[in-house]
Amino acid sequence: MKNKITPILIILLFLFITTAFAFFEAKPQVRVENKYRYDTRQDNHALYITRVSAAFNYLDALDEPIFKFIPFFESRLNLGKDFWERKEIGIEIGKDIFPFLYLGESLQQVWMKEDYRYYSQYESRDQFEAETRLMLKHDLISNDSIKLKCFVANEYTYDFNNGKGVRNEIVGGFVMPFGKHIETDLVWRHIDRIHNYDSDVVETSITLIF
Repeated sequence: MKNKITPILIILLFLFITTAFAFFEAKPQVRVENKYRYDTRQDNHALYITRVSAAFNYLDALDEPIFKFIPFFESRLNLGKDFWERKEIGIEIGKDIFPFLYLGESLQQVWMKEDYRYYSQYESRDQFEAETRLMLKHDLISNDSIKLKCFVANEYTYDFNNGKGVRNEIVGGFVMPFGKHIETDLVWRHIDRIHNYDSDVVETSITLIF
């Protein structure tokens, strides 16, 4: 329990300190993402993923963004086994260090039905995680008629319950916005379940933006 409380207290203290000279942007950006993930290595591991998030920009006295504060909820339905493989709720704090570089850290409570040791076995459990995300991004095409972005990222997940890292994911893909309110993407992701089995997956999604 102590391991769970400590990172939360650190985040709350950080927010309390910065509140003295900054405030949230009034209207968050709400995103509803519907994603299909196909695992090229394992059978019965295709997932339908829904993620809902709201990104608040935290501003300084000059209305310049300091960082993003993003509460989120995500669920993953195993289509082959017909059960919810993973549900999580959490908060991500992130910052665009440069226009091409994003750094984020999230804390999330997870309820899952997955055995990291063997992909074909399933074990119900819950865990408290921290996930570090480093992303490089670039606009490939940007004009009045079409926009196309590319990105690469590394995502590392630490499990507080077991006191160790459990996943390292390498991600790359393309994002195509359609106006201001719709995005689609095509993504490849390598998932290293540290000291256990790996996955190479292909993902595609449609995201509604409000």
